[in-house]
Amino acid sequence: MNLPRVARTLAQLHPVQVLARPVALGGRALGRGPTAALAPRLRPGFAPPNAPFVAFAESERVRGRARLAAIPEGSLLHAYERAYGYELGADPTVPAPGAWDGPVASHPFPASVRARRLAVAARLGRPGLSAELARACRAVALGLELHLLANHLLENAIGLVCGGAVARGPEAEAWWRLGSRLLSWQLPEQFLDDGGHFELSASYHLALTAGLLEAIELSQAAGREVPALWRVTVQKALAWAAAVRAPDGTYPLFNDAALDSAPEIDSVLALGAALGLHSAAGASGASPDDGPALLHLAATGWVILRSGERAWLAFDAGMDGAAYQPGHVHADALTFELWLEGERAVVDYGVSSYIADRDREETRATRAHNTVELGGADSSEVWSAFRVGRRARAQVRRLDRAPSHLAVEAEHDGYRFLPGAPVHRRALELSERELVIRDEIVGGTTSACSRLRLDEAALQRRSIALEGVQLTPERSPGVWHPCFRQPRAAVVFSGRGEVRDGWRGGFRLRW
Repeated sequence: MNLPRVARTLAQLHPVQVLARPVALGGRALGRGPTAALAPRLRPGFAPPNAPFVAFAESERVRGRARLAAIPEGSLLHAYERAYGYELGADPTVPAPGAWDGPVASHPFPASVRARRLAVAARLGRPGLSAELARACRAVALGLELHLLANHLLENAIGLVCGGAVARGPEAEAWWRLGSRLLSWQLPEQFLDDGGHFELSASYHLALTAGLLEAIELSQAAGREVPALWRVTVQKALAWAAAVRAPDGTYPLFNDAALDSAPEIDSVLALGAALGLHSAAGASGASPDDGPALLHLAATGWVILRSGERAWLAFDAGMDGAAYQPGHVHADALTFELWLEGERAVVDYGVSSYIADRDREETRATRAHNTVELGGADSSEVWSAFRVGRRARAQVRRLDRAPSHLAVEAEHDGYRFLPGAPVHRRALELSERELVIRDEIVGGTTSACSRLRLDEAALQRRSIALEGVQLTPERSPGVWHPCFRQPRAAVVFSGRGEVRDGWRGGFRLRW
């Protein structure tokens, strides 16, 4: 065991996580799920839901089925997602699923998601769900994931609110009140000033935003007063989602993100609009003349550059993730993705595994991202499946909006542990026909390797020229994963150098 690395990891934990860990382990050791006896009755007589709410429920059924098919059977992730309840969908005439008896059904996270799906199905008129809903909400209430916090605890809160909204009686009221108090605590903690979620993954952001929208709709339908905090938070979260919406309707794959692991971004925006919480005309970063646009999501640390209709770029120039829950962090400081004429061309590696194996190591490593690796090390000390020791801290140094181009410069200190404490500075300059990347290593004596990953199909369909510092294709076949464990061919270029108290490199992409 690497004790210094473990110590660096544990030092970042929130006190609540430390105190709650023994309780969580004790509850898991008991291993018995809650009973469905004396389940609260469901509320009768809901007003008909609007069409976007129904469409969203059905789209989640379709997405959930496809997602489950891509996950290896027998894995914990497969068991979790099988228990989520996405199969419920929007059609009450489809037979209800079998008994909720999977081996992880009483784990709080899948129980939270299932409580939300059951609540939505009940709202849409499916009968006979009170017992399942009671088991799910009881599992959440008895096992709140305080030892994890972050998206897990927020899902716990949303599941309880949704279950409490569609049921009635003292126990349902307790679910709603407990969930509401958790949201009052966690929404200001987890959603940043610019509307982004603090784990800095677009997938988790969309999943949580969708959950909060469903909680608002269900609470309104039940005649409950929706706290202003919920509305304000979701409005900012929707504006953030609109800001990071790429030209092809997807989003950047920074950190743990995959296009199949969350609702489609346009579906979430449409649901928000149907609830009167989002206006496409007021989307952050909109540019009515389709000219150059630069948007700095300062709290998230992402910079969005757009040069007319030809080029759209997302640059990760902030912290690597949430301070005390970095489980979904990748060592990708100062990476970027680039869309050309609406198609993703420079791509992120994506996510190929959620267990502690070689695929997971590759998923999170600096070498898998479009940035500079120093000394063969990772910019953040990622290890195991969801652990991080030493952390990279990045910041934007300069933004420039000129008539002919857009530019951003940022730096990070993730390699400060190496001799000479080197700092990586990167400047990107985007115009209609080219992207210029300039890298500088300030201080230190080590090796440097810059990499660039392009989607092979995009590279074949359009003329993209690489100029400047010599970048050569790597010998081994490259891949990227737009969806979980669904690789697509990529071409990876790399350029190497030696740092001697400083180093400068870079290259130019023309199209």
